Amino acid sequence: MSSALLIIERNEQILSLLYQENRLVQVKVHDDNRKKQNNKTGEGGPSSLPLHAIYIGKVKNVVPSIDAAFVEVCKGFMGFLPMKHARNPIIVNRKYDGRIVAGDEILVQVEKEGIKTKEPGLTCNLSFTGKYCVLTTGKQNIGFSTKLDNKIKLQWKQKFGDWNIEDVLQNEQVGMVVRTNVAGLSESENFSKNTGWLENDILSKDVNLSADVCFREEFERLLEQKNKVLQDVLYRTCFSRLFQPIEGYLTDIRDTYENSFDKIITNKEEFYYRIREEFPNIENVELYKDERISLEKLYSVETRLHEALDERVWLKSGAYLVIQQTEALTVIDVNSGKIQKKNPKDDIYFEINKEAAREIALQLRLRNLSGIIVIDFISQNTEEQDSRLLSYLNSLVKKDSVKTNVIDMTPLGLVEVTRKKIHKSLKEQLVST
Repeated sequence: MSSALLIIERNEQILSLLYQENRLVQVKVHDDNRKKQNNKTGEGGPSSLPLHAIYIGKVKNVVPSIDAAFVEVCKGFMGFLPMKHARNPIIVNRKYDGRIVAGDEILVQVEKEGIKTKEPGLTCNLSFTGKYCVLTTGKQNIGFSTKLDNKIKLQWKQKFGDWNIEDVLQNEQVGMVVRTNVAGLSESENFSKNTGWLENDILSKDVNLSADVCFREEFERLLEQKNKVLQDVLYRTCFSRLFQPIEGYLTDIRDTYENSFDKIITNKEEFYYRIREEFPNIENVELYKDERISLEKLYSVETRLHEALDERVWLKSGAYLVIQQTEALTVIDVNSGKIQKKNPKDDIYFEINKEAAREIALQLRLRNLSGIIVIDFISQNTEEQDSRLLSYLNSLVKKDSVKTNVIDMTPLGLVEVTRKKIHKSLKEQLVST
């Protein structure tokens, strides 16, 4: 097996599992709320609050001491709105006067899942996400993914200049972030010819037609989504859901870097046809029908999930990690295991720590560990090795799609890492293993 993205159903949940070289490297878990997603008002409790959905909520309480407000998004279900994310709010039931007060009916978007005892995080800075770009009402500038190299950034900056896209953003009062997937646009892709308002201009340029058409179609579609929400808010009642994102497993396909997998496989016809409908340009989608062995057994799904939740992770060298999640933080301990140091002057511990760093970077993503992470590497011979190890770990976590920072090494030799909280950890999400 090379690399594949599996979409399966398990214990009333939908799982997206990314395999690379027969190794499970990423798991996304979604509650199977297909019936509840047809509820246009969004009423019915927390299970009907998808990430990035947009609602008209009611401010129940403003707490100056924490500079935040609690907003009732659905009847009886609260969300947490930091005031720093509410600087340009859209208030439905009165004219905005610079304040947010209890009783305000306000447009909010679900930004973070509720984790443990914490309410879902909300924002008034609305965002509309596509495969190649994100439009946001928070800013009016153009930003680029930090994972794009400078050559690609320059190419797209030149295109945006030719298209006068900055004028469009100012007129629409939105900003744009260009995503990593623009690097995957190629001349060989077969895209729709319905180019809309930019078609005549595109034909006059010496550019990659397919890539330009694809990007522009998405850009226009996201603008339409934004404008529809801002129009609907004038006519809808409190607790209405104005924007419903696509199903979670489709979001996973959209957001996973397209060069990360060779094919998409599912054993559910419903998932297969939704994928084909939402992503008509993806050709390598397979509906698995082999009755001799199930898709789950073929990819050892249950075994891989058990491994992803096990406290101990063995390394090829014979060393191992111990990963323990607590209420406040995650602790990772690197142990030499079966390895015995033969020569106190050699770099064997440095090499073990490098191997551990590679595995830790993968485990953070696989288990979706977030918040504060403390790593106890094996003690090394010199400060120079410590510095090299920190630099190496930092280069690994920068590849993570979730913002991850290597802070420093404490005087006790513990490495501090932070990872942004967006979703629950894998351990919290899985219904049963």
